[in-house]
Amino acid sequence: MYEYKPTDENSRFSVVGSAGAAALLVREAARTNLGVMIDVGHCLMAGENPAQSAALLGDSLFGVHLNDGHSRLGAEDGLILGSVHGQMTTELMYWLQLTNFTGHMGMDTFPQEEDPVREAEFNLRRARVHWDRARRLRNAGLDELLTAHDALGALELMEDLGEI
Repeated sequence: MYEYKPTDENSRFSVVGSAGAAALLVREAARTNLGVMIDVGHCLMAGENPAQSAALLGDSLFGVHLNDGHSRLGAEDGLILGSVHGQMTTELMYWLQLTNFTGHMGMDTFPQEEDPVREAEFNLRRARVHWDRARRLRNAGLDELLTAHDALGALELMEDLGEI
């Protein structure tokens, strides 16, 4: 599993620094056992939307590191899932469901002052909350609204369900 990262504190440069470059790497390697791990923080560092990265990778997505950050290019914050980008986290879970993701999910956060066990438990609860939100939206008709390109209808649905 290849985990791309746009920049690194040691080299400040990456040949495979985006979901698109990672998708090309996997395609060119043409090995069924090679896939991509996305890290939400790395997506944000690359200026990507993690949900779009997951959709782009499709069957090549083997794993997801769940975390959050402040979206500064080149900065990896390793914050608790959804603590900064709640809607983006729900959108990621939506696209993981829509693409029938069956890979691995794990937390990649940096609890510096927090109890790491308590922080991991909180992250797991937040992951379940966002997964369930995405499922509720899908069950309420979000797929159909998006297929019809009805952005306002999608927002109204989220408003009706108390998601925004």
